[in-house]
Amino acid sequence: MKLKKRINPEVERKLNDAIFVGRLVREDELAGTPLGEPVYFKDEFNDDIQFHIKCLSPIPEEVSKQFYFPNKIFTGGTRSSNNYRKLTEWIDYDRIHHFEKKDKIREYFENKIIVFKMNVKPEYIYVELIKVEDTLPSEKGYSIVPGPQLRLNEEKEDFEKKLVEIHRPFTLKHYPHIFDLPEFIYYQGNLYKIDLKASTNTTTYTQQESHEVVYSPSIDELFMNCVDVRIDDHLFFVQQDRMPDLRDAVDENGRNLNSQVEVGKMREVNSEQVEETRESKQDQEFEYKYNKAEIDFINLLEKNAKRRGLYFNNEDLFTFHISVKTNLLSIIGGMSGTGKSQLAKLYGETMGLEYGEELLMIPVSPSYHEPNDILGYLNPTTGVYHESETGLVNLLIEAEETPEKMFMVIFDEMNLSQVEHWFSPFISLLELEESNRYLTLFNENSYCVNNKYKPRVKIGNNIIFVGTVNFDETTKNFSDRLLDRTNVIRPTKLSFKESLEIARNEEDTDEIETFNVQATIYRNEWFNKKESKTSLSFLTAEEVEILDELHNLLNKNDFQKGVSFRVALGISRFLANIPSTEEGQLLINRSVSFDMQVNQRVLTKIKGLESYVEPLVGTYSEKEYFKGEIVDLLTSEKAQQISSFDKSIAFLKSKAKELMLYGYAN
Repeated sequence: MKLKKRINPEVERKLNDAIFVGRLVREDELAGTPLGEPVYFKDEFNDDIQFHIKCLSPIPEEVSKQFYFPNKIFTGGTRSSNNYRKLTEWIDYDRIHHFEKKDKIREYFENKIIVFKMNVKPEYIYVELIKVEDTLPSEKGYSIVPGPQLRLNEEKEDFEKKLVEIHRPFTLKHYPHIFDLPEFIYYQGNLYKIDLKASTNTTTYTQQESHEVVYSPSIDELFMNCVDVRIDDHLFFVQQDRMPDLRDAVDENGRNLNSQVEVGKMREVNSEQVEETRESKQDQEFEYKYNKAEIDFINLLEKNAKRRGLYFNNEDLFTFHISVKTNLLSIIGGMSGTGKSQLAKLYGETMGLEYGEELLMIPVSPSYHEPNDILGYLNPTTGVYHESETGLVNLLIEAEETPEKMFMVIFDEMNLSQVEHWFSPFISLLELEESNRYLTLFNENSYCVNNKYKPRVKIGNNIIFVGTVNFDETTKNFSDRLLDRTNVIRPTKLSFKESLEIARNEEDTDEIETFNVQATIYRNEWFNKKESKTSLSFLTAEEVEILDELHNLLNKNDFQKGVSFRVALGISRFLANIPSTEEGQLLINRSVSFDMQVNQRVLTKIKGLESYVEPLVGTYSEKEYFKGEIVDLLTSEKAQQISSFDKSIAFLKSKAKELMLYGYAN
């Protein structure tokens, strides 16, 4: 679908949670449009196939008002890696002869309901396939009835209390605020007629306090007869012409939910207890504040990355930003040649740091074995301090003298040598309060003729340390001592097709814009002060339970492994500092962020011999994957209510493959 102008980024983010249904377009619906056949080869010289889908479910007005054409016809294609993978799974697309592919796709889509998401580009919206239902599509179209996503150990009664008694927010997972407020919610055989209002997060709602809730019990059979597509228990696509039947059922058999709930229990509790209940960490909605300057900086970072030809998912850019502002040290890992060092350098330059001045890049040598290799040493005979050629001490001194100014040090390929040896003084300093964070260069009783150098240099909050690492046979493993104190971020490598798509929309310049940030703003105003550095205040009880179980699994066969209190604090701090837009939308969904943190701070410790690693990560046999204990945990019902853990599970599977190939995991 061609757009009049680019979709607002906030609307685009909300659209990521939305799901739609449609069918393959008919020939007669293409008459008078510039579109070709329902399915066709885009280019006769390659096998890129496009197909057109007629959307049959509601489209948000914020999106549809940007359409050139009102026909609700969207285009998808095999250029999308997701679509290619789905078609290969469904019809063995990758094995079909070139000239048969178009007909096979059309035959597969014909007279079926196609479930999809919208992939927003600057000028177009494309179809990203989810699944295909072998059901004849309703020509009248579909209405959407959402279902609530409850927390661990919550029951239907808890959800009903949220509707009529406590008015706490609840989540409608695939129903973002860009849709009209829903008329009904369906859950476990009951259809609730509600009157909602949007809450802070994009898929969070509360019931209007002044409106009573009517529900129809035991409506399961009628409701499911009206539903053609369901997405788990979170979304139901109801035939549009059957909606009157549901309304009649609620009107005729409806009961007042308010009278069913024991409101008297709340009245018997004194006001102090009510307040404690509302402030319960398990149930409260965490407070995220919007900071315009921070969002402007992140937007500028995205723009500068494209100008420099650095092709990263926005999610990876956001993750790097959160990690850097909440940790003194962040590590970017991955295969060689993916732009890790350039990403770190770009971040500093976007902050207005000048390369070679406030921004220092130190290529780590395999010969580094002790702190003197990067710092230098004091000659006790002459009293001369010989600074290392890295220039690190000079930068640290300047940073101490100008505490409002930001500085960045990039240790490039930092694991070419054993990090815990040459970086050891810094590891001990990483978790100390700023007032106690001093790096010792030489004994304070020693004589030094260079007045510039002092026995101790303060490592302030105005310094950012970033390490880039590769994981191959030429590098050294990290100790758990270091992993406890940092995030190891592995940016997703985009496909060349995706990178080419970004490149086509790049501005014709490689000049970057800067956003000068003072240290107090960066470490204070952009930092969530409600998150205590010594408590797990931004973790829910369910998240803590998962961390406890992960610790038990890692620790049972090796008492030196596990999830330390330091790691849990780091995860809490990361979750507390996800930037929020003006509309209250988090740049990274909390469930995705928790998955990232488990992957970056916990699973990185899984390494060693097959006897230890295999029970945890699972194994492959004849290309079939058999789950390990951690995947069993992360795919359990209680874990899935927190996050899908897609990234963590993918990482564990990669570890299982590594184990199969080498009998050892790094």
